[in-house]
Amino acid sequence: MIKRKYTYWLGLFFGLVLISCSKDNDGMDGKELIQKYDLAGTYTAQITPAFMGTNPVASGEHTIYFDDLGDGRLRLHFEKFRVGSMPFEMNVDIVMNVKEGSGNTVLFEGSNGTFKADPPNGGEIDPDDLPDGIQLPDGAEAGLYSNKATISGAYGEIEKNGQKALHYDLKLIPGVALPIEILIYTKAKN
Repeated sequence: MIKRKYTYWLGLFFGLVLISCSKDNDGMDGKELIQKYDLAGTYTAQITPAFMGTNPVASGEHTIYFDDLGDGRLRLHFEKFRVGSMPFEMNVDIVMNVKEGSGNTVLFEGSNGTFKADPPNGGEIDPDDLPDGIQLPDGAEAGLYSNKATISGAYGEIEKNGQKALHYDLKLIPGVALPIEILIYTKAKN
């Protein structure tokens, strides 16, 4: 009788251990992270198109939007970004998967986004008007388009200019025939 009780309790103990170990305890899902960090909304961002991700072509502030799609994903979009010597107005629309990172950060990845670079007046760009070192691919004078844009990055406490605050820090690869990356760093939520 004691042996049977001992076996019963031992079996129950191991069963509970197995159940608790197999329970999905990987942290929060995308929906919970979007709500916890209040990720959706309108932001002011510093947008920097850069060749090879390191040589800035131009940089400026612009309003960008993050929409909660309700399924653990965010949609990033903005229109008509143009600053300085940029020959085009940039338009971006991409959906990002949201997952938990380490140290209270949120990670993002997205693909198959839309990137458009349109001449500001609807005409064509005169190649002579481009800054030194920039050469457009053949046929790009009327603009560039891709539905293969990708994005990656994080949201978390980032130190910039001696101050720590919660920011998005993203890198968009437009998927066009130019070796350019677009760096997006949020400054403030509007």
